[in-house]
Amino acid sequence: MFTPEAQAAIVRLGLSKGRTNLEVFAQTLQELATADSNVLAVTSDSRGSGKLGPYGQALPEPIVEVGIAEQNLVGITAGLALSGKKAFGVSPACCLTARSLEQIKNDICYSNAPTVVVGISAGVSYGALGSTHHSLYDFAALRAINNVTIIAPADNAETRSAVKLAAAKRPVYLRFAKRPCMICIPVIRIWQRGARSRCAPATMWRLWRREKP
Repeated sequence: MFTPEAQAAIVRLGLSKGRTNLEVFAQTLQELATADSNVLAVTSDSRGSGKLGPYGQALPEPIVEVGIAEQNLVGITAGLALSGKKAFGVSPACCLTARSLEQIKNDICYSNAPTVVVGISAGVSYGALGSTHHSLYDFAALRAINNVTIIAPADNAETRSAVKLAAAKRPVYLRFAKRPCMICIPVIRIWQRGARSRCAPATMWRLWRREKP
């Protein structure tokens, strides 16, 4: 996961490994849905890969399964949002931002539906499954569409804050990979859209770049 140089920097900075952002996302979403009956998840046979198994067991009603039909997922999620629900559509990023791009553009962004679409296993997270399952283009595709906020949390603390922030009143794309994350800053942070989270020491930037300190 990390180069030897990056691993050495991790030890020197005293960083610790956190959970996967997907696990934190699912836990936070379950907490939101427990407190607010308007919060729900829509999945496309992605309950397991989205870490939503415990959510579905605890809250079987506020989770909608549409099967392997990502375009339907986006349309249904947008419709629920326009009906007053705080809807999170959860699907692999490779399918969500390619097969469903027109639905994201028209049903969510152009319609200003306060919908959260969650791209899971982003980047090259699917590894050996090959380029059909990689999503290296999702940033580029969605940045070309007006009226969508794109959020890729750096660690568990940012993920928790971002999920809470996303349950608001505008289109949002949340992007998560599969691997556990390093805890960048070992303190509680308040994360706000449009604001930068500072990782203070310059060595952290070198760690991100995977350069020698």
